[in-house]
Amino acid sequence: MDVKAFLKTIPEFAQLPDADVDLVAGIAKVGEVKAGSMIDVQGEPAMKFYILVSGRLGVVLGLDFGVTKKTYMVTSIGPGHMFAYSGLVGNPHYTAGSRAMANSTYLEFDVARLNEAFNEDPRLGHVMMRMVAQTIASRLRAMQLRLAQQYAVSEAEQAPD
Repeated sequence: MDVKAFLKTIPEFAQLPDADVDLVAGIAKVGEVKAGSMIDVQGEPAMKFYILVSGRLGVVLGLDFGVTKKTYMVTSIGPGHMFAYSGLVGNPHYTAGSRAMANSTYLEFDVARLNEAFNEDPRLGHVMMRMVAQTIASRLRAMQLRLAQQYAVSEAEQAPD
């Protein structure tokens, strides 16, 4: 797989100088996972960061209610999207997990090596962290909309006829 060519399909990477894309591509390892398998697991050390190349992933959140534990899929992502960015934003453990919904290919990055690259090239760090911030913002917005829809349905069901 031509990692650099794939990264260049992502708009933020396409705007970077080739040397920066080469640096990121050099850190990447290509991985594959079968449908139903986990890539990263909530609560485990957040030492890796990923970008999905092909397939589909569900971002899953496990909740312990004391009496029962449940796992919820909070969103799904497709090719070109990043996931498991907890370590990049300073969380020592993954705050959610990622389960393959289909056979998938991904790029895996060591968070420590990326942070070293960001220290050497702050512009690269700025671009990557802006991508992370945009991802967080879009997922937060999607969850806000879902929550508002649930409240609206609940209110409509409780309204007197």
